Amino acid sequence: MFSLVVSAYQAALSQFIGSAVPPESTNVFIIGATGYVGGAILTRLLDGELERPFDINVLTRSVEKAQQFEPFGVKAVVGSLDSLDILEAVAAQSDVVIECANADHLESTKALLAGLRKRHAITGKVPILIHTSGTAVLSDDAAGMHSTDTIYDDTNLEQMDTIPPTQPHRNVDLTVADADKEGTARLPPRYVKTFIVLPSTIYGLASGPLVDAGIANPRSQQIPTLIRASVDRGQAGMVGAGVNLHPNVHIDDISQLYITILKRALAGDDIGHGREGFYFGENGEHSLYDVAQAMGVALHDMGLARTPAPSSFTKAELDKYFGGSESLGTNVRCRAERGRGIGWKPARTTEDMLASIKPEIEDVIRSRGTQMSPAGANRTS
Repeated sequence: MFSLVVSAYQAALSQFIGSAVPPESTNVFIIGATGYVGGAILTRLLDGELERPFDINVLTRSVEKAQQFEPFGVKAVVGSLDSLDILEAVAAQSDVVIECANADHLESTKALLAGLRKRHAITGKVPILIHTSGTAVLSDDAAGMHSTDTIYDDTNLEQMDTIPPTQPHRNVDLTVADADKEGTARLPPRYVKTFIVLPSTIYGLASGPLVDAGIANPRSQQIPTLIRASVDRGQAGMVGAGVNLHPNVHIDDISQLYITILKRALAGDDIGHGREGFYFGENGEHSLYDVAQAMGVALHDMGLARTPAPSSFTKAELDKYFGGSESLGTNVRCRAERGRGIGWKPARTTEDMLASIKPEIEDVIRSRGTQMSPAGANRTS
């Protein structure tokens, strides 16, 4: 009888102690947390979507911005992508690094990998790197004049391996993927698990407390840049004939992809990483003409365009608005099979993207202080 009482007491005590001890926090370092994508990811982590404790560090360029993170319980390190010693040191204390500031800054990526190698050497655990690339790695030189039948599938390793190393972002991507198979004589072959997210044309205005506090950027780049150019010229514009094709994804959906990868990786699930860790972010595709046409109608309805019909940018306009780049006229076609295979469920479609253009125009107008004056006579306050 006594032994039964003791056993019951020990079981109750064990249960009490187990419930009283909080789970160990995961150290996360986010580079680009004040940006469009990074801010959306941080917002989801702060919302507790992964139902586990995190100690979050972010990189920011100023003391003033660093102080803005304090009410959110986020620690900020002041520095830039060129602060390689800082990046390496913070990564060496991190279980997870999420990199979404610059897809082409090779030296900062190397510094983060060096820090994660140290983390592995200290703890014996394999940390996680989620790197942000982009589907521009698939782009061609169509200049808006033709489409393509080539569609990349991120689960097709042979096809993914054919992407030339000279493509945009590719040198950094390969460095990240190769790190997943490196090792040392003393340690196991793998010191880091790497995952590469390749967002497509991201759209939609980000929201949440970080945006409300003026910490995170709520806007994408491609569509707002096209809007600003079109407003300035008084007519929706496109590169060439605009028949090139691009995938698209909503900001809420692409941030959910990062969370899905992180959740599965932290759980120790066997999901693709390294060479098998490329994850496209798309949920539909559009032609540039589709975007320009929807933009033209909205601008015309708002009195900001002479005609609803779009026209091609001239060489002088490409130089003025895009630094001479014809990147908006490239073809990029892909399918996000790997993400969907691990449970990612994007909700917004191309129809939503086209419907988002008018609100994006209104936001650009507000941010520029442009008055709703007749086309060709827009002015800023």
